[in-house]
Amino acid sequence: MSKKNRKVKKKFQSSARPRRAMSSQQNARLQQAIHAHSTGNPGFAEAEYRALIADKAGTPQLYCNLAQICTQSARSVEAIGLWKKALAMDSRFLEARMNLADSYQQAGEIEQAIKHYQRVMSDHRDFIDAKYLLANLLKSQGKFLQASDYYQQIMAQQPIYTQAHYTYSGIHKYKSETDPHIGMMLELYQKDNLKAENRIHLAFALAKAFEDIEDYSQAFKYLAMGNDLRFKEFNYHIESDENLIQNIIQTFTREALSHLTVNAENSDKPIFIVGMPRSGTSLVEKIISSHSDVYAAGELDYMFALGSGLFLQQSENYQFKSLDSYSTEMFEKVGKIYLEKINLLNNQAERITDKMPFNMMMIGLIKIALPNAKIIHCVRDARDTCLSIFKQNFTTGNYRFGYQLKTVAQFHNQYRMLMKHWHEVMPGEIYDISYESLTQNPEHEIRKLLAACDLEWQDNCLGFDKSESIVKTASSYQVRQPMYTSSVMLWQKYQEFLGPLLEELHEI
Repeated sequence: MSKKNRKVKKKFQSSARPRRAMSSQQNARLQQAIHAHSTGNPGFAEAEYRALIADKAGTPQLYCNLAQICTQSARSVEAIGLWKKALAMDSRFLEARMNLADSYQQAGEIEQAIKHYQRVMSDHRDFIDAKYLLANLLKSQGKFLQASDYYQQIMAQQPIYTQAHYTYSGIHKYKSETDPHIGMMLELYQKDNLKAENRIHLAFALAKAFEDIEDYSQAFKYLAMGNDLRFKEFNYHIESDENLIQNIIQTFTREALSHLTVNAENSDKPIFIVGMPRSGTSLVEKIISSHSDVYAAGELDYMFALGSGLFLQQSENYQFKSLDSYSTEMFEKVGKIYLEKINLLNNQAERITDKMPFNMMMIGLIKIALPNAKIIHCVRDARDTCLSIFKQNFTTGNYRFGYQLKTVAQFHNQYRMLMKHWHEVMPGEIYDISYESLTQNPEHEIRKLLAACDLEWQDNCLGFDKSESIVKTASSYQVRQPMYTSSVMLWQKYQEFLGPLLEELHEI
């Protein structure tokens, strides 16, 4: 299941007990398999699950357990088949139906996913999660009116389902403080027994609402409260990221790179879009992927996982060693595996975009393993970028630095130092695109962007907001709007509250 939906999944996951009677011997084997699965031995668990099925002990839950292992090992087609077998035995089996919907969604078979979410809503009318996930899917397609209707149904049915309030706020335009949704959220926020997670959702949603009506004092008040609660979850300090970035700069020098002889993959299929979060990476991907030759893969963790898994070992304090200490096969493996993974996503498209912002840390590795890959670097005013990060309640723990004004500025300083380094050691290999220039002169900048990607001009790219491609990130609403400049210099509206950020940022 996707990271964004992982918390929701926990609510519908069934117990591991089978629904049909088993012999005592079969049940003992099942419990051993479940224990092995939960303690990190999926190979043994899978063998036992399959043996039990062959021994006529098949139950919906048993097929689901096996499907989970297949999903975890990237065998999505087989997992889908197993979810279907579970449903053939029990068409109302909630875990199988929800996971089948999610599997179709991850595979890009959106209409199938929608059909199964709707079936859950029909079979289990009180199960709110299916309606919420369907609304999110419709939002990612740009079907905002339908999504909005579902979010409002959820809020009416179960007001404390604060995820719906938060997500609805992102696609709703508030026009005055009399908007009934603001009143509903304020009333909920005042409840003394509200859980921290619910309070966070409402705080960020209220901040969005008050920004819409240009009450920036109230907007920042709720931003500060939501961010304080999130920061407590992580208690982030810059030192570990600072140490890694310094290590990258010291390791990937021009001299060290020049001494490497690697039989690299010569594919030009990948287009990496890097930069700080909220710097325009989603917008740039939407523009590029509106081209008929390009498939948008979104934020892939493939390259970062390969780089950290192969090169950043605990025994080395998660630091790169000198490049000449690694075998050439290791670098070649990175390129080969990465291409295999993206080809599984789409083997028809000539080009595939990967907009994981933190691939900025792996640019050296990318250019060693995939020298013909394009790297597009999104550049935006540091103050607007940092404020935009501070305004976002991210769905993963990847952005721990983002919940305090000081730490988001510290991380931005490190990012800027790193990108300066990459430009110095590999001049001409990275194309910078300015968010401000793009919004103010879109056709001129889009023409240059496509040329930098070796793509011919297509009018579709200028009309990117009309593209029906899926957008999974927090910018799904913004990138479906015509180009606008209202976010440029937005930090000035909050300037009186941004002291820690402005004091920490370098070279503005």
